[in-house]
Amino acid sequence: MLRSLGGYQAQYHYLTLLVVSEFNEWKVLAVAPGVTIHGQRQFSEAKAKDHAFALAKEYVHKFKQESLPELPEVVWQAAAPEHWLVYHA
Repeated sequence: MLRSLGGYQAQYHYLTLLVVSEFNEWKVLAVAPGVTIHGQRQFSEAKAKDHAFALAKEYVHKFKQESLPELPEVVWQAAAPEHWLVYHA
């Protein structure tokens, strides 16, 4: 059975950032073709969004050393039900 989780998504250059609520914690994920990055769980929506943004900046500018401009912020939008699914057998 697939169950969707509610949350938010944003774009940081080529990375799609997802933060979703599951019970009393927020999960953080960044995805792009060929890469999936799991962030640390957070206990508030604001901290999850901040963590996802910091994770994206670290990956793009320090780990990959891309010559892309450092964005001052991202625009968060509600994630659609199909953006994050949990499978339970």
